[in-house]
Amino acid sequence: MLLHENAFSQSAPESTAKDTSNKQLIRTAADLKSGTSQDVLTSFFKLAYSDLKDGHHLQFNSSLFAVHAKTDSTLWRDTNYKKQVFARNFTFGIDYGLDSTYKFKSVSLNIKYAIVNQRDKSIFDFSYGKEIIPLMDKIGGLIGTATNIYYQKYPDKRNDKEEVKKIDNFLTYSIKANDSKTSLAELPKGFIIIIDSLANTKMYLPVTAKNYPGFRDSITNLYNIASSLLAKTVLWTAGTQVTANQQKLFNKVDFNTEFLKGLTNNRSTMGAEIDAKANFDIYDTTAVNQTFKRKVLSASLGINWIIYKDKKSQKSYIEFKPAFTYNKVLGGEPGVDKQGKFTGDGILRFRVTDALWIPIDIKYDPDKGKFFGFLNITSNFDWLGGSKSKASASN
Repeated sequence: MLLHENAFSQSAPESTAKDTSNKQLIRTAADLKSGTSQDVLTSFFKLAYSDLKDGHHLQFNSSLFAVHAKTDSTLWRDTNYKKQVFARNFTFGIDYGLDSTYKFKSVSLNIKYAIVNQRDKSIFDFSYGKEIIPLMDKIGGLIGTATNIYYQKYPDKRNDKEEVKKIDNFLTYSIKANDSKTSLAELPKGFIIIIDSLANTKMYLPVTAKNYPGFRDSITNLYNIASSLLAKTVLWTAGTQVTANQQKLFNKVDFNTEFLKGLTNNRSTMGAEIDAKANFDIYDTTAVNQTFKRKVLSASLGINWIIYKDKKSQKSYIEFKPAFTYNKVLGGEPGVDKQGKFTGDGILRFRVTDALWIPIDIKYDPDKGKFFGFLNITSNFDWLGGSKSKASASN
């Protein structure tokens, strides 16, 4: 979690430091989303390989904001970021389908827009608010200046790796479980004297070395509360997908909408989300040497059970979403049973890294009375250039 880039270096312009800080906070907000939430609406970029019943699929999705931010770094500034409402809520993607022999089968283009997106809030705005941000600015300025003065006064201390590690661990605050922070008593006395002398200039009050640990822990606490609240918010999208195959340019058109609402308890190691979606498909089907436009309506209701998430970071690591789906053929093909049919399915997800998920699709075929499992790989990444800051980050 980042305080400010200038915590260890005041050579960078203030605006650049804040842009970097905002970027880290927004990236962290994206990491907090469940795997299901990232599937509903991609934050930045997403690559996926799916091995499904109808063949293999290679998928790429992105948000309009991610594309813009790749070429314009000023969009990370909090004032500019807030203005990018349409870009943050608009996603697009491509699905390249292969048959069982890995030959071309189809290609699909999709667009989606979030009608309601309460999960698209940078932690910068969502958790701290106007009262906390100035305090963070003071903390960043104070510890940055103190660190520079200390190493200028005692240049040989830069080579003392153990001491540098203690100072770094005191200045940063972490959202990781079981992280032990450097106590005030463990710090070099010369460093404490410098921080207290700077605080006495009134520029940085009320932050001093003695009360900094309390501020650090309080901000971490606010972060955890905000993370939990973020998981309970609503996400509602609507979109369309057009599919072409070797026979026809517009072989299938899909209209879809999805609603996601969290039910997570504050600071819990588990959680749940209601996931409801509906699809209306129009596609070509062949019967008795004739081609018909088949129309199918489907709706599903599921509960995404977040089996395990880190209590401090609130990141989800294991999820299972069972769902019931209702399918009904509305018309287009003579002789087809138009009675509605219920089916069951589920997705079991494992988070390997912040970006990498392993979802397993579990399908039930009522006609054959069998379950089928399909292994997939999904990577949600930012691909936005520049590494995450290590100066005062621990995440």
